[in-house]
Amino acid sequence: MIVDIAERRVFAEDLAVEAGNVALSYRGRKDLDIRSKGVLDWVTEADLATERMIRRRIGESFPHERILGEEEGGDPMPAGAGEITWVVDPIDGTTCFISGVPSWCVSIACVSELGHPFLGVVRDPERAETFSALEGRGLTINGRGTSVPILGITDGLVGVGHPRNASHEPTLAFLRRLFAAGGLFYNCGSAALALAYVAAGRLVGFFESDLRAWDALAGEVLIRESGGWSTNFMNDGSLSTSKPVLAANQGSAAALWDLADGVLDGWSPPDLPSRQ
Repeated sequence: MIVDIAERRVFAEDLAVEAGNVALSYRGRKDLDIRSKGVLDWVTEADLATERMIRRRIGESFPHERILGEEEGGDPMPAGAGEITWVVDPIDGTTCFISGVPSWCVSIACVSELGHPFLGVVRDPERAETFSALEGRGLTINGRGTSVPILGITDGLVGVGHPRNASHEPTLAFLRRLFAAGGLFYNCGSAALALAYVAAGRLVGFFESDLRAWDALAGEVLIRESGGWSTNFMNDGSLSTSKPVLAANQGSAAALWDLADGVLDGWSPPDLPSRQ
């Protein structure tokens, strides 16, 4: 059983790489079993096989910790329940995965007994990149530290995702304000990967009006450890409810907060300098 926090991070990184390889082994198969969960919402045998492998490996090394996964669910407890919870998405961006678009990832996060995400790993199997962060230890990409430029909203692209089963209006309102401010948006098809890109400085920010824990938590840790800012997904102590997510580097956080006006009631605004 692993008890050292640094070893936990190495375990999560290795597990994400292994999970990505499992998913990759299904790519391009013409007989891939695909089932619909809703409009443009799919689950494949690759998602299921990858999550089962992740659960098995976590269970072997951390037998007393909880697991919450997108495909097989779990029993998330409220903050203070007394056990660490692993929150995993075996393939975030399944539509891209099915469509042959190389924009999907494996997302793994750990949430403390008090409901605080402290470890996040996002693996991009197509580009062989592992984004990893442990609280207080900084962000690494493939094991190397990185510096993130401070950019405003007109200095780069803002990632924008849109939830399938929620109102269109928050996304449309955000985009109208972004365009009026002279910004441009990018949708990579995977919220977890977009958040990793914010942490790495490839996107200046990211917004989606309704996300689940397995899409948001790993990226939140990555961004925090890169020196950026993110809404606190666990501000209500719940892993089971979906919430809006806004993330940014220091140069765009205040401006993006203004663009998301009306969507982030209950969250604290960023205490960071504004830069257009």
